[in-house]
Amino acid sequence: MVAAAMLLAGRSQETGGDAEAEAPDSGKQQSADLPHSGAPAVQDPIEDTSAFENDVCSVLTEAQVDRLDVEIQQSEEDGQDFGPACRWRTETRDESFTTALLTVDGEGLSTSYADEQADRVELFEELDLIAGHPVVAVDLNDDREDGYCNVEVGLRDDLSFYLALSADVDSSPYHDDSCGAAYEIAGMAVETIEGGQ
Repeated sequence: MVAAAMLLAGRSQETGGDAEAEAPDSGKQQSADLPHSGAPAVQDPIEDTSAFENDVCSVLTEAQVDRLDVEIQQSEEDGQDFGPACRWRTETRDESFTTALLTVDGEGLSTSYADEQADRVELFEELDLIAGHPVVAVDLNDDREDGYCNVEVGLRDDLSFYLALSADVDSSPYHDDSCGAAYEIAGMAVETIEGGQ
């Protein structure tokens, strides 16, 4: 998931490269300058995401993890420059994914739309809404044939949820449709986040 890491790292650099940049307050009123660069407005924003910012691994419940087509052996919280993240993986590490709340830049999906307008990403595809929230598949490189896909969901105009999935082994049930798998898992997470309001 090198490209995903680079793409996410770029989000903190756009705020001046300050990894300590203050995250937007959960539940704050959305900025009048958002969305921009062609990004759609989030019509039904999730105002309070503070519980998940403090415990990002809780975006997936145990019951949801049990429904996955692979057996997850481990998850661990992993703070990053772009916001709180959680890494999940199978015992063989043939499948792994990272869930993240992109709190640092305060731009939500607008950052990815701006990247697409500036030709900074090779993969950019609008997907069906998840529970009314706009969704894109986005990455610096288009590595879907190799089992990689990143899905970003707009939770508010100033906040998005990101899921970067890696299934690079041909035998993985996620390999041939990595974006479909990422979309499905992101949908579960959005369901949890909405329920936590």
